[in-house]
Amino acid sequence: MTVFRAYDVRGVYGTDLTEELTRRVGESFGSYAGGGKVSLGRDTRISGPSLQKAFLNGVLSTGCEVQSFGVIPIAILSYITWADRLKAAAYISASHNPPEYNGVRFRTGDGYGLLYQESSIMKFYSEGGFLSGSGREIARSPDEAIERYRQYVARKLKVLRSLKIVLDMGNGSACTMNSFYERLGFDSIVMNGTMDGCFPGRGPAPNEKSLMPACKVVVDSGADFGVGFDPDADRGIIIDDRGRVLPPEKVAIIIARRRYKSGDLVISGFDCSMIMERELEKDGIKVLREKVGDVFVANRVKNERAVLGVERSGHFFLPEFQYSDDPFAMSLAIGEIISEGEKLSALADQIPDYPYRQISIRLSEDPADVMRRLNEALARQEPDTTDGLKITTESHSVLIRPSNTEPILRLYIEDAGSDMKELEERYLQIIHEAMRKAI
Repeated sequence: MTVFRAYDVRGVYGTDLTEELTRRVGESFGSYAGGGKVSLGRDTRISGPSLQKAFLNGVLSTGCEVQSFGVIPIAILSYITWADRLKAAAYISASHNPPEYNGVRFRTGDGYGLLYQESSIMKFYSEGGFLSGSGREIARSPDEAIERYRQYVARKLKVLRSLKIVLDMGNGSACTMNSFYERLGFDSIVMNGTMDGCFPGRGPAPNEKSLMPACKVVVDSGADFGVGFDPDADRGIIIDDRGRVLPPEKVAIIIARRRYKSGDLVISGFDCSMIMERELEKDGIKVLREKVGDVFVANRVKNERAVLGVERSGHFFLPEFQYSDDPFAMSLAIGEIISEGEKLSALADQIPDYPYRQISIRLSEDPADVMRRLNEALARQEPDTTDGLKITTESHSVLIRPSNTEPILRLYIEDAGSDMKELEERYLQIIHEAMRKAI
């Protein structure tokens, strides 16, 4: 199985992903950077130190100067990369994947996701011809970087009253961020705040099921809201004061309505709810869709000069702060909004709920072959093929697409007036038929 995915390098440590491979990726990245100045960080995965060292040695062999941070949220690394005008950044992580996975993520000099397959990184990796030089590692303090970012965002926000917040750090890189919130005036309650690459607290993926304990703490403590982070802390899932995990689309709509204006543009992931258009266009805010993947959404936000980007998985892009996906900026924006007096639950209840179902189907055959057969089977419904196959009607939407990070086919169904069970049964039957024909 290849470790070169749609927007990063990712695989199971020790089998798909080795130190030798990671060093070569580092040599490729350093050659892409032209021997210039770059930054490097990682999350808390057990394989992180070894892979970071291998990657670093590869980068140094190309003559680069590397600001090396160790464990740091990727959003903070992105900010430092942009603020210090570095050439690029790299980060050792497999995001929300299980502990046995790891990988390498890339950022441009402006801090947002690098479309590395469109850069010279892949050419160097496949063809060699790496630059050669004696690079220099500069060990940097994550705490210093976080404090710089805190001072930066403090100038952009005005939280009118002290708020109580529950922070589920997920045993990942967000464990470094408690003092960040406290120094900004929040009364924080920390959960899963000990760094541990096995993610024993609730696992690496923050979702409605894994955040149930945090939801209970929000209610029991009378907190104003909560946030759950993934290991590299590029995603944030919001819990309202009633202990409900809010869909990222609702969070995006609340932020857009309170911070932006008619005529502004929001970029929405292709799998996001149809509620994005139906609600924001009432306010004169335009919504454009981009294929699934934080890197794709980030690039579209920058290129289209959008005010906000969102993915259903919990990536938020607020370019008024920085171009990177940034759950800290998102949570602070929510804090500023509710500090004006209205409860987050009340704001969320102003937005309708559409039943939404996501089903994952593991693949043993070629995803491209299955998708080709599905395209033939659904041709009469004229699906949108921007990213997978999407069918949208007045009463429902259905999206079928292969995962960018795992051998999985995903089925997303949203119901705005249809029979969810009937839709699920119908499209699962179509998918399984296409899978049988692909064998």
